[in-house]
Amino acid sequence: MEADARWQRYGSALTGAMAEVLEELPDEVRGQALETADYWLSVGISLGLERPHLARELLELIEADEAERAALVEDAVAFAQEALP
Repeated sequence: MEADARWQRYGSALTGAMAEVLEELPDEVRGQALETADYWLSVGISLGLERPHLARELLELIEADEAERAALVEDAVAFAQEALP
């Protein structure tokens, strides 16, 4: 799959994952919201790959409840499956 098609698939997955949030935002800021989400997703993935212990610590800080963290993992896997060919 060529790069443009992969990027479109990723963008579609990101938009779908954020659908509820995007619906609540005015049209003029939706693009910025997606860019911001893309940036922080990239930061999180980079941190998880390069410094997994820090990613784990931050996730435990952000979401203290273990069951909620497990749900986030499920959401992350579903997102990756949708975004990647």
